[in-house]
This record gives sequence, C-alpha cells and structure tokens, in this order.
Amino acid sequence: MSSLDVPLTLLDPEGGWINAPVHVHDLRGRPTLLYFWSELSKTNQEQLPKIKALLDEFVPKGLQVIGVHVPMDGEDLEHALDTNDLEAIVKRMGFRHPVAVDDGSMEQAYGVEDVPTFLVYDGFGILRFRESGPEPLSPELRRILDRLTGPEATTGAFAP
Repeated sequence: MSSLDVPLTLLDPEGGWINAPVHVHDLRGRPTLLYFWSELSKTNQEQLPKIKALLDEFVPKGLQVIGVHVPMDGEDLEHALDTNDLEAIVKRMGFRHPVAVDDGSMEQAYGVEDVPTFLVYDGFGILRFRESGPEPLSPELRRILDRLTGPEATTGAFAP
C-alpha cells in the first residue's frame, strides 16, 4: 500500500510497549513519525546512525516518535514479542521514544511491507508522507519534517 490513506488510529500492540504507552488522543496537535523497524533487518542496522541523527534533530522541534518493532518473516513470534529482549535491544540502540511491540497486526493495518518504514502524520493525524525500503531517509522526508516542525508550523499541520 503506497497511498496516503492510512489514518493514525491503531496504537494497541499485542506485545505492549517499551519506554511508555501511547494513546492516539495524546498525539493530536503535534506531528508524529511512526517508525517500523526490526533489529534483524540489515538495512535497519546500516541506517541506524542516520535514523538517530534524524530523531536527534527533529524531536527537540516537537516531533513525536513512535517506534514499532515488527517480526521478520520466519522469525519466531514468541521471540519477537519477548519484551525483556526487546527492552535490552531498544536500550542498546539508544531509543528513548515509545516502542510498540507488534505481532504483525499493526504492520498489516498500516500497510507496511518492508522495514524500515517511516510514516509521517501531521498534528491532525493525517498521513502526509510514507517511505520504506533500502534507501529511506530521503530529502523529501526531511522537507516534510521541516515543514511540520518549523517555526511557522504551530499545530504540526499544513494544507495539502
């Protein structure tokens, strides 16, 4: 699914939360980045420094970040939902934002077919940008985040 028709509505992961739970109503008024990832993804591992730099730049500007850890094809689901292991991984990765432990249902609901995937929502919960695959973190992602978190973006939203 490559369209921009997926609303920011489902945040109820089967495996629970790491760092802090998040409710959709808490996200209104600020832009939100949903970041689907897996520690088993070679692409995720390679891009981690760029991802962390992006978060370090935009979180202080008001961007809310929610990581969604998804199981990889062939991965044992019990292992993928082991929050003790994932807490250690999240800490090692340096993630301080909330991380949903997904059993694949959030991944399916948001139409995620590859990791990493970045979904950028405005302050009204409207999907404004989607990017995934081996070459994410494009200049367009940065432009959207700049637009949503810049000084003129008082509500984290903009007209289409």
